[in-house]
Amino acid sequence: MSLSEYVQKYAIRGACQCGKCLDAVEVPAARQPAGHTVDLTFFKVAAADGATKEKLLELVQAELPQLLDNRPHGYIELGGLLDDQGLALMTIGLGGVLGAWKVRSPSNMLPDIPDELKQQLAGSGLVEMHYE
Repeated sequence: MSLSEYVQKYAIRGACQCGKCLDAVEVPAARQPAGHTVDLTFFKVAAADGATKEKLLELVQAELPQLLDNRPHGYIELGGLLDDQGLALMTIGLGGVLGAWKVRSPSNMLPDIPDELKQQLAGSGLVEMHYE
């Protein structure tokens, strides 16, 4: 199984919260995964049963070892490597839920700023993973 396949199988993605997407739902807060989640500003991610930190790290080490270099890596960079920014965000979120790395996003770094500003910052690339 590839990293992309693993993330698609085990990351539970919530509905887009930006309100600008064509497939946006009317009340995105009602369409987020329940339980332990990571808030990526655009949407929240939870882990499906069977997902493990060890397997995720094994796949990342095999396919994208540069992500494990103790430096932050944003979803735009990861999206370029995976050819899909949505999958990049889901990868960052899944790793955050599983404790494989820390996740930095406007929602968890700047929780008190207006949602519109959070969306702007996230859109500028401020959603990152940091393996330590």
